[in-house]
Amino acid sequence: MVDVLLKFTKVLKNGNTFYRFESFENVDSRWELPCEYLSGSHFAAWNGVLLYSAGNSIKTLCPGNLISLSEYQKLMEIIETGKERLKEIKRKMDI
Repeated sequence: MVDVLLKFTKVLKNGNTFYRFESFENVDSRWELPCEYLSGSHFAAWNGVLLYSAGNSIKTLCPGNLISLSEYQKLMEIIETGKERLKEIKRKMDI
């Protein structure tokens, strides 16, 4: 699996840290991913937008959007979990 690359710029606003989403590379389109993967914690691309979910509701992130430090940390956790889940699912599909 090719490394996923998300580009953020750290922004200090009124004493709080935010992250401005700039772009992404190597994120699979949701149409190319197995349904099993999309049912839990996952991330995907769709029409130039990053989609991500911890398994309950899907959130979108467009270039230029600001997210809080806590949301950024949640997203990074989802990315790591999603990469591991996708590897597992693809390994099962190859059997």
